[in-house]
Amino acid sequence: MIADPVQLGYEYRDVDFKSIDGLNLHGWWFPARQESKAIVIFLHGNGENISSHFAAVSWLTEYNYDVFIFDYRGYGASQGEPDLDWVVTDIFQAFDYVDGMNEWKLPVFLIGQSLGASMGIYTLSEKPHNIRAAIFISPFSDYRGIVRHVLSRSWLTWLLQWPLSYTVSNRYRPLDYVSQLPPVPILYLYSKEDRVIPAEQVLSLYRNTSPPKYIEQVKGGHSDIMGLDYNRKIVLRYLQQWLKKSNDPLSLHNPAGLSAIAAPVARLSAPD
Repeated sequence: MIADPVQLGYEYRDVDFKSIDGLNLHGWWFPARQESKAIVIFLHGNGENISSHFAAVSWLTEYNYDVFIFDYRGYGASQGEPDLDWVVTDIFQAFDYVDGMNEWKLPVFLIGQSLGASMGIYTLSEKPHNIRAAIFISPFSDYRGIVRHVLSRSWLTWLLQWPLSYTVSNRYRPLDYVSQLPPVPILYLYSKEDRVIPAEQVLSLYRNTSPPKYIEQVKGGHSDIMGLDYNRKIVLRYLQQWLKKSNDPLSLHNPAGLSAIAAPVARLSAPD
């Protein structure tokens, strides 16, 4: 365990659920400080496990959201080996688990970061479940494209960026699925300080997403975004607004309903 939630003041309980092929998948459920008003499912990025990612969203419990974060197969205490084809099915199982636990039929929101955001685009487009809205933080638009970008940053690997990128499957390429997302509010967050995910990859996803859609330029590097108070306030503002409108499906799906907090298209700009 990299960090212990209890030492940071967060109560949680261990959760175990099954993959479709019978593996044990492990997660943490963080209960709201008081009566819960919604559930947030968090899909973490590629590095390490839930003990290094929970702090990105556990603070939402202070605002009375339940938070569920889990490890994909091969990560943390979850069994198996990492494999993208199987990991997407683990996400579907996590959605089903939350549906089964949600006896009060609370609104469910999805937040994904980096790899988790990119996989979240595919899984939400294929099986929307009961997700009311989603926030995608620094998603990449193309698996091969992000490999080429990472390899191009070093002169040692620059010449290998094209041949090595073709060894990576692009079957779940987010740009191919983003137009198929369900008609629920989608918020994209990106930072020009992010040296891992180019801003243009996030902007391309936003452009190809159907309304209702929103985008915000935030602060911080790739791993710092959800740790900064400025960015947390943006996330909370959207969640609170969506929550207020969740009892009125027509207003929730109406892009004009969040005009006061939505980032206008005019604010979009290509990365420097």
